[in-house]
Amino acid sequence: MTKCEFKENVQNDDPMWEHACFLTRLVACSVRVSETAGRIIKDIMRRGDLKIVDKGNGGKEDLQTEADRSAQYCIVKSLQQKFGSKLTVIGEEERVSTVPHLDLSYSSEVLKVNDRCPDELRDIDVDDVVVWVDPLDGTSEFAQAARNGSPLLQQVTVLIGIGYKGRAVAGVIHQPYWGEKQVGRTIWAIVGAGAHGIDIVKGKKERVVVTTRSHSTTTVADALEALKKRGLADTIQPVIKCLEGAAAYVFASPGCKKWDTAAPEAVIVAAGGKLTDVAGRQLYYGADAQISNSGGVLATSGWVNHKEYVDSIPDYVKAALPEFVSKVNS
Repeated sequence: MTKCEFKENVQNDDPMWEHACFLTRLVACSVRVSETAGRIIKDIMRRGDLKIVDKGNGGKEDLQTEADRSAQYCIVKSLQQKFGSKLTVIGEEERVSTVPHLDLSYSSEVLKVNDRCPDELRDIDVDDVVVWVDPLDGTSEFAQAARNGSPLLQQVTVLIGIGYKGRAVAGVIHQPYWGEKQVGRTIWAIVGAGAHGIDIVKGKKERVVVTTRSHSTTTVADALEALKKRGLADTIQPVIKCLEGAAAYVFASPGCKKWDTAAPEAVIVAAGGKLTDVAGRQLYYGADAQISNSGGVLATSGWVNHKEYVDSIPDYVKAALPEFVSKVNS
């Protein structure tokens, strides 16, 4: 392993750090390293050479860039340097690129909510959690922007989700290009201690359902069409839009993975919403979890009835997903 210099060698005699439980500490460090990963992503974009490779097996394009590889290395190595190699981290990228600095710092803002962390999460230790990392969600938009200046860069995110007993209990979503001046923002949450870094919209007269631009399929289109028949408008936006006015997010396809949903689920649940598969079943985030969300994904805001949206998706759409096909054939 390449030796790395530390960006900041944190002194742990900080009273707030000493008082904080393990989960709060892990989220605090995840916030900072997600922001460092965001800077790595922007630096590589500025240099212009993304070193793109296609991870696909001859089918649908699955792009990976130097930004994906470098950001994941920074996140995984930083967290394991801080919390030890026993910390289980599952990242999207099998191939990574070393970076000259790790980030061992933490967010004091996260530590301030430690006393709000639920009792059932306060005794979690390093052996109990699984960290799911997507170092650059939105690679196709990122690569397109490098070619023609696409405005879709705002959909690029760094995702760090934390699972405990199979549930998503905390998450960090960093958007390096958010805002008119692309200054970025970081959204983070601990279930039971609220969602932070975002102004949550409590309800809107018009109900809009959103979906992801990439990996779209006919089943995704059919699910959207069924929801539109119930008076819902549709648009292409990431799942986090469920906190900013969208009623629901639907992705009736096995194309997204656990590292895509762990962080958003924790944030949405902490804000009062819900995220399941399209049949309304909870996703599982244990170390032995199936990587693909083969039952699709349905997320809803806290101001709508999740079951109504589950029931609105046609049975033939649900039956077409691998999760349900395998159960029928078994």
